[in-house]
Amino acid sequence: MLKQCLLVLLLWILPSALTPLFAAPPLRADMPVLKLAMYHSPPYYFTENVAEPYGLSIDLLKPAARQLGLRIEIVTCPFPRCLKLAEQGEVDIVAGLIRTDERESYLHFIQPAMMNFVSSFVFYSRHSQSHDIHSVKDLTGRSVTVMRDAAYFPAFDQAADFQRVPVNSEAKALELVYKGRADYAITIEQTAAGSFVEAGLTLADLKRQPYHVNQHIRGYLAFSRQSPNFQLAAKLEQMLEQQYRAGMFHLLWQKYHLPAIPTQTQKSATTPLIATPAE
Repeated sequence: MLKQCLLVLLLWILPSALTPLFAAPPLRADMPVLKLAMYHSPPYYFTENVAEPYGLSIDLLKPAARQLGLRIEIVTCPFPRCLKLAEQGEVDIVAGLIRTDERESYLHFIQPAMMNFVSSFVFYSRHSQSHDIHSVKDLTGRSVTVMRDAAYFPAFDQAADFQRVPVNSEAKALELVYKGRADYAITIEQTAAGSFVEAGLTLADLKRQPYHVNQHIRGYLAFSRQSPNFQLAAKLEQMLEQQYRAGMFHLLWQKYHLPAIPTQTQKSATTPLIATPAE
């Protein structure tokens, strides 16, 4: 009860406390534009069957961008396409990405991480699947649906003795397994429930495999190094850092039911994982 009271008090006090720091000019049509590539990935990003795209990334970016006199334009795309647009400099920012060496070559990962939580990578199969998974080695000779161009955990990413079936969403991954077109689907447990709903399935429609890998997952806003606006990345990063220190990230994590991890090493790199996902 005490924690609930403190939260209500914080929500009442914080907006007025932040007003001088983040007071933003009104939007104008002639403002410079930053293009944000967004893909559909409930419960954090919604771009399909909605009047206007919304989610964690836009909630974080809009206050910082307006403070800098910038306007955010959303470009909706499947996850692989979002990455390609950023690589080519056709969009400025992609949200919810996990850091990898390959992505570092064409993306600048903005600190602090926009998502910071612990979750498991889990595998699902049909109930008729008699071959249960207890380790990556048990996937040998089998097929697994994966998000196209996504990174998971090292043992899985480095394995080469099973077939990967690339798809554009976790929902599609689960759907293919349900229809018998692949043996297993890998998902982030934190986002699996939303993916089942998107696929028109319930959790009971598939079997959760015994094998799972718990990971500390950090997802970042990433700025394209090929963007004509790349010189704005440092200013945007500075503004987002101020928002983080003022507590705005943590309030949004609560809004999206992200179990935030208290840490003093927010800026340190961690083992690359998937972004919601983090992708």
